[in-house]
Amino acid sequence: MIIRKQIVLLFLFITCSLLGAQTLAQEPNDSEGEIRFISDDLFTYLHAGPGRNFRILGSVVAGTRVTLLQEDTEKNFVEIIDDKQRTGWVDADFISVSSSVRELVPGLQQQVQSAEQTIQQQRQSNDLLNQQIADLTSQNSNLKKKLSEAEKENLTITQTLADYDQTAQMEWFTRGGIVAVISLLLGIVLTYLPKKRRRNDNWM
Repeated sequence: MIIRKQIVLLFLFITCSLLGAQTLAQEPNDSEGEIRFISDDLFTYLHAGPGRNFRILGSVVAGTRVTLLQEDTEKNFVEIIDDKQRTGWVDADFISVSSSVRELVPGLQQQVQSAEQTIQQQRQSNDLLNQQIADLTSQNSNLKKKLSEAEKENLTITQTLADYDQTAQMEWFTRGGIVAVISLLLGIVLTYLPKKRRRNDNWM
């Protein structure tokens, strides 16, 4: 009796193992079909067969990456494998070749982050250039100030030299005038000085 039960249990175990192996062998995988995407609706139902009258196996969220296995053009349904490895049929109108918004958003976010980093680097570069421009402007202003001071100093020196030349000329004119006056006075004095008379020797 016990042996008979063990034989029955062994037979049932072998039968279940064979059925499981056959099911696994018949179940398709992602590598057997083409990549498609559920279009950007809220969700679509996954049916057990190509039509809405077949049992609903679940729902597939919009934007989900699926694998296309086959297409029933007459009923406009396609067989897919979804992201949960479920095999079923969905309306072909909900299948898209291009990536959905759900798939594109991470890539767009990465592009935005990259663009923000580039903008930040450009801002830092612009800030550095603006600082360099400000430094050069300050240096140029200082040089202009020094040049203006040098020009003023040069003008002062030129004016001083002109005043000195004019003073020197006045001194020369004054000295020349004094010498002339003295010479004139000496001439007048010498003119009025008594002259010695010559002795006349008369021979008798």
